[in-house]
Amino acid sequence: MSEIGQDTFAQYIRDYAPNMYRLALAMLHNREDAEDAVSEAVLIAYEKRNTLRSQNRFKPWIMQITANEARKIYGKNKRFLPIEDMEPYMPAFQDEKHELWDAVMQLEKAYREVVILYFYERFSIKEIGVALRIPEGTVKSRLSRAKKALRGMISERRD
Repeated sequence: MSEIGQDTFAQYIRDYAPNMYRLALAMLHNREDAEDAVSEAVLIAYEKRNTLRSQNRFKPWIMQITANEARKIYGKNKRFLPIEDMEPYMPAFQDEKHELWDAVMQLEKAYREVVILYFYERFSIKEIGVALRIPEGTVKSRLSRAKKALRGMISERRD
């Protein structure tokens, strides 16, 4: 186990901050709370950076910490507020009208989390299970239900 130096840690945070923010915002639906979750995640990760076994596992590790912090804030607040301007954090491969992203943001929280981690962050089923602390079978069923719901939402919009 090798400790990550300050410069390397800072570079990783710069690289993954948009991913962390996108996940936290999807979970919390509030810009300030998402920023708080990311800030807390960075602090916790920095303090525990010597527990990371391999630097190539940094992204799943930091995303798990971010998800945990977002859950803590969500549990404290129990609120849903409209999503503010997310343009800078939206994935680059979206369609022109952001139709798919809008549909994803309308999913129930549990489905939204797995969709964002799987399709937007490119996590494996196993990594999602670890990050969200749920069994792989639950990840698969949530993905399946989310895809079915998304198909329904998109077809309704087109009719």
